[in-house]
Amino acid sequence: MNLIDVHAHLDHERFEKDLDLVIARFKEAGGEFIFSSGVDAATNRIVLDLSKKYDCVKASFGLYPLDALERETGNIDFDVDEELSWIEEHKDDCVCIGEIGMDFNESKEKALEQEQVFRKVLELAKKIDKTVVIHSRKAELEVIDIMEDEGMENVVMHCFCGKKSLIKRCVENGWSFSVPAVIKRWQNFQMLVEIVPLEQLVTETDAPLLSPVIGERNEPSNVTITIGEIAKIKGMDETGVAEQIFKNAKELFDL
Repeated sequence: MNLIDVHAHLDHERFEKDLDLVIARFKEAGGEFIFSSGVDAATNRIVLDLSKKYDCVKASFGLYPLDALERETGNIDFDVDEELSWIEEHKDDCVCIGEIGMDFNESKEKALEQEQVFRKVLELAKKIDKTVVIHSRKAELEVIDIMEDEGMENVVMHCFCGKKSLIKRCVENGWSFSVPAVIKRWQNFQMLVEIVPLEQLVTETDAPLLSPVIGERNEPSNVTITIGEIAKIKGMDETGVAEQIFKNAKELFDL
């Protein structure tokens, strides 16, 4: 099977000691490509370096919602406009723009600032003709409204946890969803796969997060678990599911 992980964080400290082995396990499982996602200036440069080191790794340049980034890392020491200019200069070095979006996990206090940055990145993605990978934690409706307003076409909803009506709205817009291996134990992703046509699904891990096994580190080879779960839900064989998903990814990301 040709496997793909369209969203992982290989720059994470939990991969510092054994990334070579993690990559080897992915390849042994039939893996072709891992998209390593940046979230700020520092990580965008790291994923670029990783894409040059490993032949199966592709860089995804991202800009996480700034207040969420500050809460989670304590650091937003970069200029947004300068970073967008850097991304444009390096557009040929990335396969997509992500992860980007909005995050109201703590509050909506800075919703306007999040929207302003989000719209800037969407405009850049359209300008350089890149698919966007969207983070929408507790901001699903707002993100969809904005992307519809911006006329976005090539969209992947990453780890989408919105309600059924919003899933269907995204499907009608022609957007895709990336399904993580935590589908093994999270019913919301099982429900999503039931609703969404196979032609609008791709696989991801969000590694090292969202492990299919509580307490274990997640890694890209676990896309095999996602394939297996999708196959069960769709009533198909795993090879057929993997082939269609790889085809979907090739078309979405111009691989």
